[in-house]
Amino acid sequence: MKKRVLPGLLALLLLFGCQARPDAHPEWGEELIRAGDFMAARTPAGFALEDNNDALAPGGIYYLTWVSGQGQTITNEEGQEATVYDAQLYLLVMGCESREEAEKNAQDWLAREQAAYTAGEPRALTANGRSFTLLPLNGAREGNPYTHGAAAFGSGETYAVSAELLCRDTFTDDPAAILEQFLQDLHY
Repeated sequence: MKKRVLPGLLALLLLFGCQARPDAHPEWGEELIRAGDFMAARTPAGFALEDNNDALAPGGIYYLTWVSGQGQTITNEEGQEATVYDAQLYLLVMGCESREEAEKNAQDWLAREQAAYTAGEPRALTANGRSFTLLPLNGAREGNPYTHGAAAFGSGETYAVSAELLCRDTFTDDPAAILEQFLQDLHY
């Protein structure tokens, strides 16, 4: 009897455990790339999704990247191989306990970016009803294959957002304009 009951119980547990959660945002559709239930992003023209990593999601962190151009393998200063592209767009979304924590995370990311790059003057940007600080990146430290770009930092009630578009000399489009359009196309 035990031999028949145990497999049946296991099958029921699997069925109940594998039920899909209802979609919190069915209006986002399949063409948008999701960062949990926080937001969804549209792939920018000329870019391809490279990574959608929610492995850090239990801690409330989502990491997505898009690339443009052909990948080229380089060896970095630590002797490790890395693939670089003409441009790479990073989106980091962090769930937070409060608006204050979200704002602090966004400000911390802005300060780190200013320390890592020769940056232009930050400016306020409103995209799709959300406020961001847009930071032009005019130069990088020696050894960084990405020479310029733009970054944006913002926060909401329970999340902080960092979007960074890093470009090589081979990428001649305006990174700030691409990043602004990307932020405009985010769904919350």
